[in-house]
Amino acid sequence: MRVAISSDNHVDSNQVDVDEIVAQQAEYLCIHNVDMHFIAGDVTNDFQKTVDYVEKLTALTTTEVRFIAGNHDMLHNVTYTELESNLHPQYFHRQQLRLPNWTIIGNNGWYDYSFSQYYTQPASVARWKKALWVDSPLQ
Repeated sequence: MRVAISSDNHVDSNQVDVDEIVAQQAEYLCIHNVDMHFIAGDVTNDFQKTVDYVEKLTALTTTEVRFIAGNHDMLHNVTYTELESNLHPQYFHRQQLRLPNWTIIGNNGWYDYSFSQYYTQPASVARWKKALWVDSPLQ
């Protein structure tokens, strides 16, 4: 089984032609005979646009496509409760797939701020997130 993994396409932030990028990605998957493609988040800044991207890609290839949401995908048109549910047939959060020699576990994950020098200062971590990181709308 041939597996491909991609992440952080940020097609809207990068202001690229989505249809062109989807076509290029589909062509790559077909040329390389990829059986399964996992998208590890941050396709767009809008969950519905990410779903649209995944559906377009699926329509152009025979490759099985699954995805999880990155922090950018979570910014618009989805709630936390929805993210924790089975939103879409290709949405892979809280699921697993057993392959012959390994298991793929889908989990949107979250940042572990315990590695931060400010971990013991929650107010400092919150200030940093609100000022410098896209997570601020997610709080």
